[in-house]
Amino acid sequence: MSNSDYRTLLDRVKEGLQKEGMKKVSRLVLPTPEVNFVGNRTYLRNFKEIADVIRRDPNKLLMYLARELATAASLDKEGRAIFIGRKSKDSFRVLIERYVADNVICPVCGNPDTHIERQRKISILVCEACGAKSPLKG
Repeated sequence: MSNSDYRTLLDRVKEGLQKEGMKKVSRLVLPTPEVNFVGNRTYLRNFKEIADVIRRDPNKLLMYLARELATAASLDKEGRAIFIGRKSKDSFRVLIERYVADNVICPVCGNPDTHIERQRKISILVCEACGAKSPLKG
C-alpha cells in the first residue's frame, strides 16, 4: 500500500468520524405534558412521571414551575400538579425543557445522568458520566 492510498483512507475515516460526531442523540425523552382544566385550575396529570424521568425532586420542580408561571401550585395524592389559573400545554413543555437544560443536562458532556449536591449554600450539578461539577443558578 502506497503512502497516498494510506492518506486517502485516513481522510475517509476522519470524514466518517466527524459526521458521526455531529449527530447528538439524547437518551432523555421527556413525556409530553398532559394538561386538563377543571374550573379555574390546571392539572398536570403526568407530573410525577416527568419528575421521575429527569430524576429530580418533584417538590423542587413544582416550585420552579409555580415561580415561572407566577401562580400557586400544589401536588395531590395521585402525583398530579395543580396550578391556579389556566395555563397552556406549550408553556409547561417550554418550562420543563428549560429546567432540564439548566438543571439536568451536564454543560460539559451533554449527558442527562446528573444529580445535585449542596455544598454550603451553593447547589452543584455533578455529572455521573464525566465527573464534572458545575454550580447552578439560583
